[in-house]
Amino acid sequence: MRARRCVVLLSFAVSLACASARPSLQTVAQAQSAAAPSENAPGWIGRAEEIADYLKRVDVVRVEDIGIGVTNPKRAYLRPGGLVDSFSWKPLKPGMYRGYWESYKAEVAAYELDRLLGLGMVPVTVERRVNGDLGAAQMWMAPVKSFTDMGGFPTPPNTHLGMWNLQLIRAKMLDNLIYNLDPNQGNWLVDPAWTIFLIDHSRAFTDGKKLVHEMTRVDRDLWDRMKQLDEATLAAALGAWLSRGEVRAVLARRDLMAEAIGKLVATQGEEHVLVRGATIGAETVRPSGKASSSLRERVKNAVETPLFLPPASAVGWLGKVVRLAEYKGEYEADARQGVQRGHSLGLLTSFELVSLARDPQDAAAYDTLVTLVGRQVEIYGPNVSSGGSGVVQVQRVSPVP
Repeated sequence: MRARRCVVLLSFAVSLACASARPSLQTVAQAQSAAAPSENAPGWIGRAEEIADYLKRVDVVRVEDIGIGVTNPKRAYLRPGGLVDSFSWKPLKPGMYRGYWESYKAEVAAYELDRLLGLGMVPVTVERRVNGDLGAAQMWMAPVKSFTDMGGFPTPPNTHLGMWNLQLIRAKMLDNLIYNLDPNQGNWLVDPAWTIFLIDHSRAFTDGKKLVHEMTRVDRDLWDRMKQLDEATLAAALGAWLSRGEVRAVLARRDLMAEAIGKLVATQGEEHVLVRGATIGAETVRPSGKASSSLRERVKNAVETPLFLPPASAVGWLGKVVRLAEYKGEYEADARQGVQRGHSLGLLTSFELVSLARDPQDAAAYDTLVTLVGRQVEIYGPNVSSGGSGVVQVQRVSPVP
């Protein structure tokens, strides 16, 4: 039986595939995936401060070249038996490299902002010296694979799709906020539990005033926290790594995000744009300095709130509406099976054909599909098939412009 998967955030997948041609850190991910296996990789959750302190002071046994990447990152090995056995080492002095401004400080700032927002997606990263050089030391992640290692933009099992979609949404929002110019598939890592981790932010936090990803969905809780950021809060958390201009640029991009989100809500409705979900794999954050108490409280509440994934928005399907009886192509067997089961409409995605069924509680969404045959649409609803070709129960439909 062909495995059934959902197509989510297609524009995001394309943007990753077409990202900067800069050689990625995919070798980092390959090396990390070969490390000792464990159930999942986020070993710093609940121990971030302890691990950060350890990374700053532990002796380095040896340093080896990773072997790829314009900025020549290295792997520093530590004495056995410690909290961390190695870290990615990037002694990248602030400056221009092949036409891009890059700095190890941006790596540390990305982690600190991740902590401030309660994301848990950027591995623990600190500033330290190795052999006299100052740079960024980032906890080595294992076992993980990059999107590149997995053959391109991956699709998890259906049981992980809700959490996966939320992570993609959050990653896009973070990239937009920090102006990450290098969100290529080698820098997005996945562990066996389908948790996403983000590395290589040396090109981020410049003064760019545009968004690097188009947003189609927004994490309501993360957006609430982003909206509460102000210059004092960011300066307290990131002032050691960013200039005042760079801090203000973060806020300017946040305002651009607000404008883009406002337009989405106006055209599609708040309930269709703002997705609610608890923070994935994060810890309660205590920002240093005079961060607002309300921000601390929002982060705490988000971490402690149970994950809520309404069935209508947990799974998204993107493709072209077709009449199953008239379909000719690679998936004719699936079309015939759908017709035999009493279905008349199907959705042709980039890798499969699924039959479409009415929601017993509300058939209105399905009925609109008759006028959308041949059109690209985004459908929300669960896969209700118990075997054979997929069957999606249509709960909401959005035509794709």
